[in-house]
Amino acid sequence: MTNTIQMQVEARREQLQRVLRSPFFVLAISFCVRLAIILMTKSYLQIEHTEIVRVATSLARHGGFADAFGPHTGPTAHVSPIYPLLLSGIFRVFGTGAAGEIAQEVFSSLIASLTYAGLPLLSAAAGFDPLLGGVAGILGGMLPANYWSETKGSFEAALAGFMLMIFCLATLRSWRSQNFSVSSAVAVGMISGIALLISPSLAPVVVTSLVAGFALFARTVARQYIRFALIVTVCTVLCLTPWTIRNKIALGGALWSRSGFGLELSISNNDVAAANWLDNIDSGWFQSSHPYYSRVEREEVRGMGELAYNQAKMKEAIRWIATHPAHFTHLCLDRMYYFWFPKMRRPIQWALMAVFACGGFVGVIQMLRSHNRSAWLFLVTLISYPAVYYLVESFARYRSPIDWMLVFLTVFAVWPIGGRQAAKPTSAYREAYVTARGDR
Repeated sequence: MTNTIQMQVEARREQLQRVLRSPFFVLAISFCVRLAIILMTKSYLQIEHTEIVRVATSLARHGGFADAFGPHTGPTAHVSPIYPLLLSGIFRVFGTGAAGEIAQEVFSSLIASLTYAGLPLLSAAAGFDPLLGGVAGILGGMLPANYWSETKGSFEAALAGFMLMIFCLATLRSWRSQNFSVSSAVAVGMISGIALLISPSLAPVVVTSLVAGFALFARTVARQYIRFALIVTVCTVLCLTPWTIRNKIALGGALWSRSGFGLELSISNNDVAAANWLDNIDSGWFQSSHPYYSRVEREEVRGMGELAYNQAKMKEAIRWIATHPAHFTHLCLDRMYYFWFPKMRRPIQWALMAVFACGGFVGVIQMLRSHNRSAWLFLVTLISYPAVYYLVESFARYRSPIDWMLVFLTVFAVWPIGGRQAAKPTSAYREAYVTARGDR
């Protein structure tokens, strides 16, 4: 009788674990939570005409990738191409009013939910129990501390996070099995190129992951890995080439990414700028200095052209930084703090994001101690991704693409026996790894 009860308990536990490991269950939970947030906050009643939304509207109405700062401000590279193109398709179907706003928010919520749904697969690719990823996905799905970035859809943050997860998944699969074949390299390279066309801020992650891979595999499969890295680089460049050519034709400069870094650097580094975007908004500084708000600045963009305008802003920022090194250093340190502990409107959001930030770093240390190579990909991401955001005003949206990673690492940190059980590779991946090394 006792054995029968124990068997029933074990069977139910196994059934529960299978459910928790399921990407579809995580997707359903995450998506329902985000839809509930949209309905409760009625965020669709407030249409945000961000630069991305304006470009998407221009594409939907006129077919031109233009007018990021308002009507008749001309062709632009202030935003990356893929997300506005996707939004323009939504606007063509649903319009640019309330229906289009609802569709935009549902689309963004779905993308964010797919990111968390991918964590069981990511966990398996890293050689861990998919249950770890399932629990992390459910936790992140049910506690969207940075929910505006995930549900509003007026910026590309949710899509950037999704592509970063896909890139990490593809890279970990190559690392785990030591599959550095041409097909694997092409796949990683194409994913990298698409990711950079969504958000150029992911470029440091792509570069540092290739360097980390070389450091890990130089002694065993150096020649194969070098070929892999070169093919990834070539495929990434090929993906960026059409956008670069378009910018050369439309703007007069062969720009592979966005055009606005000079503007952002100038707004963020001067005598009156604060380290945080919310403080700059509250003081009125952002409104008076950004062409999104300022008519004077928009006229300068029209008169000089977008590239020349940003080059002038870049020179202005570099000049100020060179003459105010102490002030600049102080701003950078403040922005470093605000990146990991963003200034939020609600204390509970700040607390959750702080917990995931601290838990994420504890988790990556635990993973390094487990001697799992996957830890190095997470580590270089946490180091390289935020580097550019230490130079410009801080905003919670900038952290959104790595929030899923911090949740995953936080769960790893508190997993039984400090993550060591999770660090044991599944039999399928152990077999694949051994086979790839030729030990059998």
